[in-house]
Amino acid sequence: MIFIHHNGYHIKLVEASVIDKPVLRSMIQFYLYDTSEYNGKDPDKHGVFDYMFFDHYFTDHGRQQEGRLPIMIQINDLLAGFALINTFSILTPQTPSTRNLADFFIMRKWRRRSIGKVIVKEIFDTWQGHWEVKQERENISAQQFWRNVIHEYTSGAYKETDLNDERWNGPIQEFDNNGRL
Repeated sequence: MIFIHHNGYHIKLVEASVIDKPVLRSMIQFYLYDTSEYNGKDPDKHGVFDYMFFDHYFTDHGRQQEGRLPIMIQINDLLAGFALINTFSILTPQTPSTRNLADFFIMRKWRRRSIGKVIVKEIFDTWQGHWEVKQERENISAQQFWRNVIHEYTSGAYKETDLNDERWNGPIQEFDNNGRL
């Protein structure tokens, strides 16, 4: 568990366990609903958005071989979001130190208070490696957020690639923070 104090807020980053799986699955519904504005995806006939690799975050293989790490975010002891990390990269070979911030979500209630920025920087500091962060082409606000945070975190020492192929459609930022601390 990681504790962060920021502007009077008490933030906790908690590695989600199998017990937390139903709660995280519910949180992912809010996230996928938000992103449907940009990717046009619809829920299934039961009203549920599918997250294809969700269960992999809770298997031994997913955790050990794929570096999958589900993190629940709490602010003032209230559930506020999540981060999903894995070792898959679109641009670089997969290694044990490859880091992909696959998904990051902060509930709207907590946005625009620099909380997301503080959390992301703590995640980067805690899990060092070669990071990759991607955004959907249509999600301009996410692109602005990530460019700002990553530029500030790396002092501008990052690379951005704009893809439009079968692998991804949108910008991808990458940087290496091994040995940063």
